Amino acid sequence: MPHRPKFDEPWMDELDGHDCVQKSVTLGVKAAMVGVFTGAAYSALKIPDPEPTPLILQSFIKMKNHSLFLGGTVTTFALTTCTAASIRETDDPTNWAIGGAASAVFMGLARSSWGIGCIMTPILAGAGALAKYSGVYKHPFPTDRMYS
Repeated sequence: MPHRPKFDEPWMDELDGHDCVQKSVTLGVKAAMVGVFTGAAYSALKIPDPEPTPLILQSFIKMKNHSLFLGGTVTTFALTTCTAASIRETDDPTNWAIGGAASAVFMGLARSSWGIGCIMTPILAGAGALAKYSGVYKHPFPTDRMYS
């Protein structure tokens, strides 16, 4: 009996070179929402700064910063990957490596650090190419081995 995945993720195959701006904005908004939650968790676990700023405003600032950072990084990755697929007219791991490198440059710019950008560029380029090559982004949790 052939393996049939339990989940159908049509949004995973979005970066194929068509409707790049709309797809990038969609993924960026999803990532920004995740950034809001990570910023809230970070502000809940972090010891408050001894500033005259009220604690709720400190929390909102952390949520905003995490949201803009994660949303901008994912939007940069998605737009670059989709544009590379459109220009190269192929959907392969090289496009994802280009997108990973571009998002790493965004990370370096956001942190105002050339060092972070230079270190993260090959790491994220390799991770993007490996994720596309292995297909792990489609089904990160194996469903055919146990409990199926």
